[in-house]
Amino acid sequence: MSPENRRLAIDEELVAMDENLAAARALIGLNLLRPAMTRVYYAVFHAARALLFAEGIEPKSHEGVQHLFNLHYVKAGRIEPVWNRVYSRLQKFREEADYGSAFVLDREGLEEELAAAAELCQLARRLLATCP
Repeated sequence: MSPENRRLAIDEELVAMDENLAAARALIGLNLLRPAMTRVYYAVFHAARALLFAEGIEPKSHEGVQHLFNLHYVKAGRIEPVWNRVYSRLQKFREEADYGSAFVLDREGLEEELAAAAELCQLARRLLATCP
């Protein structure tokens, strides 16, 4: 990926991150908790992809994004391990929200997950601001 294309890809991921955060907030407001949970996860997914693109890494799957995020940011000591746990939890909750018929969400818990996701997204934005 050329430097110009890398910057475009990062910017597109940040737009998707912001859109998903906004969509999650709107869906919570409508009491549509399952689709809101999905949007919370996708906000973090796009934040992680932006960070990986900044490193010149192009993951091919959701699992690849999470693995490479953990490897290049958490294990490398660039961010705290708590953020990998947040990412993993949101990925699990997204799968349950989409496919689990018995998955139960409450608004308060979902709002806590949204707050954690928003914090991780802001961390990603700060890290990306230091990239060339």
